[in-house]
Amino acid sequence: QDSLDCFRGPSGAQSSNPAMNIIGAEDEDFENDKQPMVDDQCSHFNSIELLKSRPTHLLVFIHHVMLQFDCAPVLCYLHADLFKNFNAKDTKKHFGEFYNTFLEKGAVCEQEDYIKFIHLSHCGPSDRMRPEMISEDQQKRYVHEIQFMQSTEILRQLDDFRQKRMMGMTPNERELNDVESHRPTDRIPMEMKEKAVAESLLEKMVESKDCNHHYLNNFVLQCLTRMYPFSIFSIHLSHSSEGGLLPDSLVTGPDFGPFPQQEEMEPRLLELEQDPPNWRGLASHEDLKKLNKKEIKRQEVINELFTTEHAHVRMLSVLQTVFSRPLEKEEIMSITELATIFPNLDEIIEMHYAFYENLKKLRQEDEYIVKIISTPLLNRFSGSEGEWFQKLTARFCSHQSWALEQIKSKQKKDARFNAFILEAESKPQCRRLQLKDIIPIEMQRLTKYPLLLENIAKNTGKSAESCRKILNHVNEEVKLMENLLILKDYQRRLDTSGLKPSNDLYSEYKNIDLTSRRMLFEGPLTWRVTKEKAIDVHCILLSDLLVLVQKQDDKMVLKCQSKSNIAVQEGKQMLSPIIKLESVFLRDVATDPKALYVIFTWDSGAQIYELVAQTLGEKKNISLSDDSQTLGENGGTAPESQEADGGQSSGTAHILLQVFS
Repeated sequence: QDSLDCFRGPSGAQSSNPAMNIIGAEDEDFENDKQPMVDDQCSHFNSIELLKSRPTHLLVFIHHVMLQFDCAPVLCYLHADLFKNFNAKDTKKHFGEFYNTFLEKGAVCEQEDYIKFIHLSHCGPSDRMRPEMISEDQQKRYVHEIQFMQSTEILRQLDDFRQKRMMGMTPNERELNDVESHRPTDRIPMEMKEKAVAESLLEKMVESKDCNHHYLNNFVLQCLTRMYPFSIFSIHLSHSSEGGLLPDSLVTGPDFGPFPQQEEMEPRLLELEQDPPNWRGLASHEDLKKLNKKEIKRQEVINELFTTEHAHVRMLSVLQTVFSRPLEKEEIMSITELATIFPNLDEIIEMHYAFYENLKKLRQEDEYIVKIISTPLLNRFSGSEGEWFQKLTARFCSHQSWALEQIKSKQKKDARFNAFILEAESKPQCRRLQLKDIIPIEMQRLTKYPLLLENIAKNTGKSAESCRKILNHVNEEVKLMENLLILKDYQRRLDTSGLKPSNDLYSEYKNIDLTSRRMLFEGPLTWRVTKEKAIDVHCILLSDLLVLVQKQDDKMVLKCQSKSNIAVQEGKQMLSPIIKLESVFLRDVATDPKALYVIFTWDSGAQIYELVAQTLGEKKNISLSDDSQTLGENGGTAPESQEADGGQSSGTAHILLQVFS
């Protein structure tokens, strides 16, 4: 069978004359009375070739065919169309899949005579056909001809669609009207609108209960991905197994409400779903030629700052639109619970979006070769706006560890919450990231700002320094929150039964609350009670106390120690595991550079503790004798300029922190 000389693709009667019919003046009133919902003259549905250029219209037609007919012909046609742009390697690679799907015995296409002809042309009647036996030229010819054979059936389906649409019997008319009534703007051009609506439509098709999911498999999504390389098609394709159906997680699951219609989505969400173009493709060729290598590098970093800020705002919006708001709407979590897991999320999004908009406006005004960028950077990271940004990000990031623990715990205990999270994480907006991967993005973003700003230009040094101060402040707040969570865990496990009632500190600390203090350090130490007796303890250095606990199973035990059994029997003074730092002197141990004497003085006398660190730490940078002398001169208390609790740590606490960290 010879190859066809030409191929125009199936088209309807009106495809050869796409011009609109002329409407006379007398017909004007009649036309105005028509139902605007349906355009019977819409030329896109006259030809599959025309449909290929309109992703929303094509998906609407495919959905109709899936509901009414065998959709193998149109899918075969689309798949075959990909071969036009394949090189030799790709043709050989994909022909086997095409053959097995459409041509092999039992496959979805029904051109049995032609399939038999191909089989007999390359092997015997009883032999199994192997696609790799066919040459590249023959492979392309067979694909081309089998594509043309689908024309008649596709024309029939198109004609049926047009008739049914006139009667209001086709699905997704709302999406078509949304696209066809859209007025393109610089912010949302028609192409962006079409792709956004198409993404929503494909999502609905995948989740639809009334469609035959057999046809929404790998090759369908492959066709759509190659024709329209935007997010949702690619994401669905990457989720699907090779040559198989989509995973059940994408087509089944609890119903948490329909995918929002595009007119209900904020315009900026539509914009954020599209990756911004590179500055080189937008700047004029003449201006690019004038740039030296140093300036090109600067522009590349500015472009990276802009594109990564765009991506960051998009992922923050995912936290809001995919998780936070639906959780509240479905009453799965209370507003109070959400405020602790996503603190100040709305405000943070607004601040990042305002920064992104300022960068975008600057790029447009400078025709994509940014001249001076210091103004938007200083506005964001310094002054009153910088302080507010610092406050918001610090609060959000400081709750990060706690939020992740809460989510993990709630997923184990609450089946409905767990089902919602799994469903939400499967949505294309998440880009295969789990909620636990998305929550830390704000902290990750803050760490990248200083490096980006330092590389942009010399005149951004001030903004880079301001940004670094914000990062340092956020790091401090994160550390404080993490320490508080650790103290809460220790408080829960604390066992004070080892404290002796006869000890003078017992009444003061039998109900000690670790969480009311600020933790500066925690880690393992050795408490050398005597030369023969050494105890492994866990040191908790607070702003006013040094607490030595012993780990026993899941408990943190506070236990008094004695240097001899006689002292215990006679009820003599014992060493307390809690040391007040306001009455402490520190001395080096001459025989061990890693050890330190902590001399605790109080009303009942003095106690000497020998504590041994695991490493030298930063002891060499601290003059212990000077600090100890200062404490002594102040009557064993911290200087007035330092707060013993809550704010700054005491002088001794600072020394211990340096010694044991």
